[in-house]
Amino acid sequence: MLTSFKSLSVASSVTISRYLLGSFLLLTAITRFTAADSLYFTKQLFEINLPTMPWLAAVLGILQLVVVVALMMPTQRWSQIMLYVYAALATVPLFMLVTHPVWIDALGGFPAIGAGQGLIKYLGISAVSLYLASYYANHTIVNKVAVKLVLAGILLVMVWIGAMKFTQIEADGIEGLMSTSPLFSWIYSLFSVLHGSYFIGVVELLAVTGMLLGRWSDKTYVFGLGMAALTFAATQTFIITLPAVETSLGFPVLTGSGQFIVKDLVLLAGCLILFAQRKPN
Repeated sequence: MLTSFKSLSVASSVTISRYLLGSFLLLTAITRFTAADSLYFTKQLFEINLPTMPWLAAVLGILQLVVVVALMMPTQRWSQIMLYVYAALATVPLFMLVTHPVWIDALGGFPAIGAGQGLIKYLGISAVSLYLASYYANHTIVNKVAVKLVLAGILLVMVWIGAMKFTQIEADGIEGLMSTSPLFSWIYSLFSVLHGSYFIGVVELLAVTGMLLGRWSDKTYVFGLGMAALTFAATQTFIITLPAVETSLGFPVLTGSGQFIVKDLVLLAGCLILFAQRKPN
């Protein structure tokens, strides 16, 4: 599979990335029209002393659906503008790392991250959106910057969440996810809960090491990206095994955990973009 990735064309990576970003936006847009999401955004606004806006979640849902349509016709000027707009808006959750309590006090706070693990993924989401917008708009300089931001977004997630795997709190937190998945449950037949978490952390940090060494070795870069891509793809199995979907409204809707998981679809898109953009040495 890594061999096929190594020969991935830029055009193919862009097409696949459009579908992956669109899938993430569509799946999470549906939840924006639920009372649970409306309450979530109300709480976030309250945390930073802004007035409650019960309509905000629905507006964001509509915006996401418009961007999904834009991804279907990316050569249109208005579509490129919408992708740029979404790329900018996707950076807003990153500021919540400063204004909201997302740190684990029991571990001393920053950089021990808890709820913010979903927030840091938005750097990669924003970067992929920026890349697609600039690709179709033929904005070469912006596109080159976007590629660097895609790499930064993937490294941020892999380093930070990978490092958290070496804590008992994170080990306990992921046990429910890992033990229910046929792709990962075998880990606990070999390791304890804590050491199983260590194992996953080592794998994620090995991927990071490979990517960081990419300047000197294309093989290690491909290895690192491949490990990251496999990680982001494999986590999608949690949608079925967690479960990450609830049907109390009469139709399937992602839970908070489900929304956290499908963000990895965009990070997977980022890996494919980097595969196609790399320059073998």
